[in-house]
Amino acid sequence: MSDGIMIVLIFALIALLGGGTTALVLLIAKKTRERKERAYTAETVGTVVRVRPGSVDRPAVVYVRYEVDGISYECHETVKLASELVKLGPIPIGQRKRGKIASRVGSQVRVAYLPEDPSRAILADNSGLVNV
Repeated sequence: MSDGIMIVLIFALIALLGGGTTALVLLIAKKTRERKERAYTAETVGTVVRVRPGSVDRPAVVYVRYEVDGISYECHETVKLASELVKLGPIPIGQRKRGKIASRVGSQVRVAYLPEDPSRAILADNSGLVNV
C-alpha cells in the first residue's frame, strides 16, 4: 500500500473515532436527562438569580433559586437552544436560535426536583442537546 493511501486511512480512522466518541457522549447525556425527567416528578417555580453569558467556545449558564418546604435551593444548567426558521416571504433564508428557557435575572422558570431530595433538580423546560 502506498504512503498516501495509508495516511488517508489513518485520518479517516481518526475522524470516525472522534465522531463515534461524540455520538456516544451525546447519547449518554440524552439518556441521563430522560432518566432525570422521569424521576424528578415534583415541581416548583424558581427565579433566575445569575447568568454566566456564553461565548463562541462556552455555553451560557443560568443559576436558579427555588424553594421547597421553606428551604431555599439553587441549581444551574447550560441553556439549550430551539431553532426557528427565518423566512423572506415563503423562502427560508436562515435560522435563529433561541434559548428554551428565559435567561434573564429575575425570570421565572419551572424546576423539576426529586421528591425525596429537593436539592437534586433540573430546569423542566430546558431539554435538548444544543447549548447557547
